[in-house]
Amino acid sequence: MKVTATIVFIYGLLVLLGGLMGFIKGGSHMSLLCGGAFGLALIASAYFISKGKIGAQYVALLLTFILDALFTFRFAKTLHFFPAGVFSLLSLAVLIVIALKIRKTVKTR
Repeated sequence: MKVTATIVFIYGLLVLLGGLMGFIKGGSHMSLLCGGAFGLALIASAYFISKGKIGAQYVALLLTFILDALFTFRFAKTLHFFPAGVFSLLSLAVLIVIALKIRKTVKTR
């Protein structure tokens, strides 16, 4: 449980910082808003995952899935590997980690 929570926390922090960087470098208010909202929601999910709440894993899975779809779309549109391609791959990796943790949790119940 702790490893998954740590991974989701780091991912949420990176999303939060990515939104902040998008605002600082490009003046994008939408990056700040979305990065902040998704980042804080993922950090909150990580906290509840560390407390053993199974619902928080599903929330983190949903948020990561949405972000992966957005970053993949953005990468396909711009073909710029950074930041969209990197975050797309990172989101996919986190998505797999969360899905495997949920699968393991459901099997043991």
